[in-house]
Amino acid sequence: MTGVVNSILGTGREALTPAELVDQLSRYPLRRIAPEVFEDDPLGQVTVLEWGEISDDVYSDGCSAIVELLEKGDRGRGWMPTWTWLQHEIIENEAFLGLKVGASDADYVARRRFPIEHPAGEREAIADKCSDAGILPPVRYVPLPPDRAYQGRYWWPCPECRWPMRVNGTAVRCSYRAHNAAYAIRSLNDGEPPKLRPRDDTVRRQPAAKVVYAEGARQTVCVEFPVWRYIVVPGIEELRLYKKWDGKPPLIVEVWPRQDAYDIRFTIRELNWTLAVDLKDVASASALADEIARKPLAAKTIVLPDHRGTAQRAELQDLLPDYTVLMVDDVNRIVKKKLAEARRAQ
Repeated sequence: MTGVVNSILGTGREALTPAELVDQLSRYPLRRIAPEVFEDDPLGQVTVLEWGEISDDVYSDGCSAIVELLEKGDRGRGWMPTWTWLQHEIIENEAFLGLKVGASDADYVARRRFPIEHPAGEREAIADKCSDAGILPPVRYVPLPPDRAYQGRYWWPCPECRWPMRVNGTAVRCSYRAHNAAYAIRSLNDGEPPKLRPRDDTVRRQPAAKVVYAEGARQTVCVEFPVWRYIVVPGIEELRLYKKWDGKPPLIVEVWPRQDAYDIRFTIRELNWTLAVDLKDVASASALADEIARKPLAAKTIVLPDHRGTAQRAELQDLLPDYTVLMVDDVNRIVKKKLAEARRAQ
């Protein structure tokens, strides 16, 4: 790996030793290490190693780019860690299949919403919530990973996605940086549940500590990382958009209609107006464009979360001229305008 990196950096720079490469991958984002390579690439903001291990950002934003590379026939599939190329298979063959098998459209929506709204908790409580919803657990729940617990005794859900935040020493943060949830553990008297202190004044209010139960009916469980990243994280944005406009006649709002043919479809029959959108939350616009070119979307409008920024929207629009690319705020403005138009016409 060091040889590959040195060859990419070129002869104009002093070659790195393996130890120096590890040090730089731990301390700096890729854009700092190789500015010529990552100058205009969103993946340049990723720091590869964190706390001596592969960082959450690599799993979160790097996996899709690596999978794209491997699907093009790169021989790296023979030496890359298995998580890089199994992510896609795990999601498609296990999670989404489990959501769709034998499901009516209403069943599918209930199954899809469940892990988004209940990504972690106590095993018995999750089973009870499934029973209340009239469904079986739609995805697999696994015991809380060790890196999500403080001293094996406490854990914290991210205030945004409610999935367990990663713990290292006294540092705690959500694995998805856009959720802006990073804290330090405050020192308290023995026997008191630990509390968090926000990293800075931009971070939302800290959640309370929850007790880790290692076994039994109250065992602490959570959805697996791929399910969290590819179902829970984008699902938060999808449900937020759906809930914002649902119940405001004459607007009709459907989430994941026809078992996910679209993410959300807005309809005002009086205006003969429909807007079907597919929300995408990925780091690489080019990788997303390649995927859509291979597997065209039913919706002709692609929506990006606002945190992805207008630069990614412009890049994606250039790459996909047959689609309309909007931010979430754009969709809200369009729907608000159409709803006002329909109400004036009544």
